[in-house]
Amino acid sequence: MKYTETITSLISKGLDEVNHSDKGHLSLSTRRAILQAINKPCVIGRISILCALKVYPIWNDFFRNDTEIIGLIKKTEKYLLEQTSKKELLEDAEHLDVFADNYMEDDITAVFAAKVAVHAAYDAGSDADMVISDYDSEEEIEDPDEWDTAFLASLVYNGGIVDLDSIDNERNKEFWNWYLTECSSTAFDKDKMLTNDYKIERPIYKTLEQPRTQTHEYVNNDKVMSLFNQLENIFTKILSYAEWDVFIFDAYRVSKVSYDKVSYCKDGVIHDCNLSVTVLMYIDNFIWDIKKEMYESKKEEGGFYELKMTVNKNGDFVKEFNYDVRVEVLQKAFDDYDFADDFNICPRAKEFVPNWLADILKRKKISF
Repeated sequence: MKYTETITSLISKGLDEVNHSDKGHLSLSTRRAILQAINKPCVIGRISILCALKVYPIWNDFFRNDTEIIGLIKKTEKYLLEQTSKKELLEDAEHLDVFADNYMEDDITAVFAAKVAVHAAYDAGSDADMVISDYDSEEEIEDPDEWDTAFLASLVYNGGIVDLDSIDNERNKEFWNWYLTECSSTAFDKDKMLTNDYKIERPIYKTLEQPRTQTHEYVNNDKVMSLFNQLENIFTKILSYAEWDVFIFDAYRVSKVSYDKVSYCKDGVIHDCNLSVTVLMYIDNFIWDIKKEMYESKKEEGGFYELKMTVNKNGDFVKEFNYDVRVEVLQKAFDDYDFADDFNICPRAKEFVPNWLADILKRKKISF
């Protein structure tokens, strides 16, 4: 997609406006004229994403190791590529808007850097005519809730988000020159992935071996033993019917979110296995009940995040628990707020809180 003559003319007008302004500002009327000339929801959405990425480092400096805001930006780009639903996008945007509000008293500039990402998601999920309004005024007399994504990003970038009178004019000029040149040209290059350079990598900490007495936790609890016996019967029947050598059910349960990896071994080779959703939901109910019952018997140690069960044709039923290590599945399939919710449901004593979980709880302002 290339600039039309109208867009080129408006960008040239905008650059002249910015570079001849004492404040280095691009007026609202010129911005909206440019977006109206573009009139392509995908391009407009990409411009908003680029504004979010421009100020994301400010949030990242404040909230080190957080993955949720960049996760929202990546999901916004996926939405524009029709790889996720509007419902999921807007749900995430609403959640992260509230999440960012929790830090308003700590660093207002960083919080609004996060909110630019929220605005970008709403822009992408809106019709073009909702983003490009005919309303024309100066931002100073608008309600801040009505500020467009680019203006909000400029205030974060130029230091004026706390006080419009404290804007750094040179930083403002720098932002709007970027907006009219690099940002606009990149937005038009629809083959370029905007978030490729941003990887969602949660920190992994080495976890010291902590005392766990799993055998005593469930052997002395009749209800837990009964639940395990029922699962063993189910797994044994599956194993016998399929004529496998080993059946492996690896269940991950954090708060009320579940993820299962199912596999089997035949003639020394391990294969992935797909069970029906109905069967998985049935088994997951057992897992959740086991987690709750085991937690009740040793609350100070918290609830497990992973329960791996293995049944072989000799009748051996082995159970392995993971309470502390955020392994790959627990990184990719679960968000930080899932672990915060899990802690609220199954709080654990401080000595059983691994470093990575402590980081999450501190950032979520949850005492432990």
